Amino acid sequence: MAKQYHMDEVKLMEVYNKNRDKNQNMHDEIREQNAKLKNAPFKEKAAYFKEYYLKATLIIIAVVVLIGYIAYSMITAPDDTAFAAYFFNNIGDSSSTELLDNFVEYAGIDTKKHDAYIDATMRYSASGGDMYSGYIDIEKSMAVIASKELDVIVGDKEAFDYYSKSEVFSDVTTILPDDLMDKFKDKLYYYTNEETNETLPLGIDVSDAPKLQEYHYYDGMTAYFGFIVNSDNIDNAITFLRYIYEE
Repeated sequence: MAKQYHMDEVKLMEVYNKNRDKNQNMHDEIREQNAKLKNAPFKEKAAYFKEYYLKATLIIIAVVVLIGYIAYSMITAPDDTAFAAYFFNNIGDSSSTELLDNFVEYAGIDTKKHDAYIDATMRYSASGGDMYSGYIDIEKSMAVIASKELDVIVGDKEAFDYYSKSEVFSDVTTILPDDLMDKFKDKLYYYTNEETNETLPLGIDVSDAPKLQEYHYYDGMTAYFGFIVNSDNIDNAITFLRYIYEE
């Protein structure tokens, strides 16, 4: 037993020495590179930073912005949110509040007592695009969903499929009242979970919604509407669906 213990110690020392030598070599290389760059032209310094530090720096900035956004939202938000929707990949005027302003009046939401918002700046792309902006939007949406502050997501197929795969949507047939079920029965969007092979109606094709067309959110695009599975404001989410079909 003593011999085995000694051999284990030897092996541990070998691993320690290898790691120490590796770390020392890395430190030496870093010092050497820094020494070379000390008097190098700005162009070379910029290229070195881009090669070795830019990606990590951007990720750190994204995380800091996300944490700041969540903290700010928690501090400044009213006691509760009466309605919240994220519009992904739309082409309308994301700075306009007309759709929201008219909806809260239609729904009778007192915005002095309750928060209500539509964030039409959200972006998602599985094939690239602005990777860091998209990463922030995904993290932001998941944080808001986890806090039960989001009721609806509207988006193109690419974005909607991502959130369908993430299992954030309710089966719309369990949400819609009979009159809306009859209205949208031919517009349901079915998503198949590749892991469970289960197919569920998680969305509604709202491309022809008059209010979305009025504000040009998804002109020439197919847009899907989904109810967030843990929403505390399903009644207002249903009212919003009714509203966007008002002539």
